Amino acid sequence: MADDWDFDELYANTWTEEDRRTHADRPISTKRFPVAWGLALLLGPLGLAWFYLGRPAVGTAKLLLTAAGVVLLLALERAVLGQTLLALAAAWAVIDLFMLLAGALRDRHGRRLAGYSRWAGPCAALTVLLLVGLLVAGMILGGIGAVSG
Repeated sequence: MADDWDFDELYANTWTEEDRRTHADRPISTKRFPVAWGLALLLGPLGLAWFYLGRPAVGTAKLLLTAAGVVLLLALERAVLGQTLLALAAAWAVIDLFMLLAGALRDRHGRRLAGYSRWAGPCAALTVLLLVGLLVAGMILGGIGAVSG
C-alpha cells in the first residue's frame, strides 16, 4: 500500500514561502535559548528555567516538588515517598529539557527564544551525549555494585 503513495507530492507543498515569511516575522523573546537550556540541563528539578522564562508558578511548583522529595527523604526518613517525588521531579526536568530543545517552551508572552535556530542543534547533541553518558555510568556503577555486593 505504501507503494501507491507519492510522498514527494504529498509533502511538496506543506511549507510554503508564505509560511517561511510568517515564521520569520514572529517576535523573538529577549530571553536567550542557551541560558534557558543551561538552566534546564543543570538545575532542571529546581525549576529555574521556568523562572527565567517568566513563569514563576510552574517554577515554584517544580521547586516545591523537589524540596518535598528532599525533606521526605532526608529529614522525615520516608525513603520511598521521597524517592518517588524526586523521580517525578527528574522526569519532569527531562521532559522540560526535550520540550525546550523542540522549541515548545517559550517565554511568558509565547515568543520563541532568541538564539534557538542557531543553538538548538548543538545543544540537543550535547544533551544526548550527556544523557547517554549518565546512562552508561549508571550501568557501570550498577554492575560494579552488583558484583561487589
